[in-house]
Amino acid sequence: MKKQLLIAAVAASMSAASMADVSIAGNAKFEYRNIDTNNVSSNTTNTEVNLNVRGSNGDTKVIMDLEFNTHGGNATTALDVENLYLTTKIGMVNAKLGNYTTPTSAILGEIDNGSRATNKMTFSTMLNGVKVYAGNTGAVTGAGQTAIDNNMFVGASATVQGWTLQAKKNSSTVNSFGVKGSVGPVGIRYEIKDNDAANSDVDFLNLTGDFDGVKVGYARLDADADSLITEDDSDLFAVENAGNGDSNAQFSLATTVAGNTFTGKIGSIGYAAATGDLDYTELSVSRALVSGSTLKVSYLDQDLDGTAHDTETLEFDLSVKF
Repeated sequence: MKKQLLIAAVAASMSAASMADVSIAGNAKFEYRNIDTNNVSSNTTNTEVNLNVRGSNGDTKVIMDLEFNTHGGNATTALDVENLYLTTKIGMVNAKLGNYTTPTSAILGEIDNGSRATNKMTFSTMLNGVKVYAGNTGAVTGAGQTAIDNNMFVGASATVQGWTLQAKKNSSTVNSFGVKGSVGPVGIRYEIKDNDAANSDVDFLNLTGDFDGVKVGYARLDADADSLITEDDSDLFAVENAGNGDSNAQFSLATTVAGNTFTGKIGSIGYAAATGDLDYTELSVSRALVSGSTLKVSYLDQDLDGTAHDTETLEFDLSVKF
C-alpha cells in the first residue's frame, strides 16, 4: 500500500512538472586572451555560464536569461539578469513585456545599441498582411520608473514579392526605413536612420552571398558625424564603432574545410575628426570537438593610422551548449 501511494505521489509530481512546461538550457565558455599593445603584453582569462529558463502556460511564456561570469577580474562570480520578460496574447494582439534587448536583426539593430531597459512594452498584430506594432523603449538610465510618453515608438513591416519593407517612428525626431531581400544569390539589407537634427543621419548596408560553399560579405555603416553609431554587441563587425567614428566598412569570407570553419574579416573605421582610420584584420578558425565542445581560435590586428597605436589580440575560446 505504501509503495502504491509513493508511486502515485511521484506520478502526480511528474505530471505537475509536465503541465508547468518549464525548460532550462544554456551554454558555457572559457576564454583566454593575449593582448599586445605597442609591444606591451597582457594575459587574461574569463569563465562565463549562461542559463536560459523558459516557462509557458497556454499562450503566455516567461523568459529569464541569467549570465554568471568573471569579467573584469571580479573577485567573486558576477550575476547578470540579462533578459526578464513575458510574452502573451490579448485577443489579436501579441504583447512582449519586461526587460529585454532589441536584437541587431531588428531595424536599426546595427546602428543603435538596443540595450536592455526596464519595463519595455511591445504590442503587435497583423492587419491585411501588414505587421503593425507600438510600444516604449523602457526606462532611461537612472530613472526609477518608465516615462511612457517620452519613449514611445510605432512601426509597420510587410513582405512584398519576397522583400521585407519596414518603417518605424522611433521618437518625435527620428524615423527609420528599411528593406531586406535578395537578388539571385546575393542577400541585401539596407536601413537608414533619419534624424531631424542637422548632420545626424546614419545608414547601414549589408550584402551577403554563398558561392560554392564560400560565404562572402560586405557590411558598411555611414554616419554624418562621429559618435552616432552606438551598437556595441553585434557579431557582424570584427571591430565595432562603439560610439566613435563616422563609418565602418568591412569585407568578409568564410568557408568550411574538413570540419574546420575559417573566417576572415578586413575593414576600417573612419573618423570625421582629424584622426587616421582604424584598420583591422581578423582571422579565425573553429571546430566542433568529439567532447561536445567547440574550440575557436582567433587573431585580431588593429592599427590606428598616423599613430604608434597597434594592438594584436590572440584568443582561445572553448565553449559548449547544453
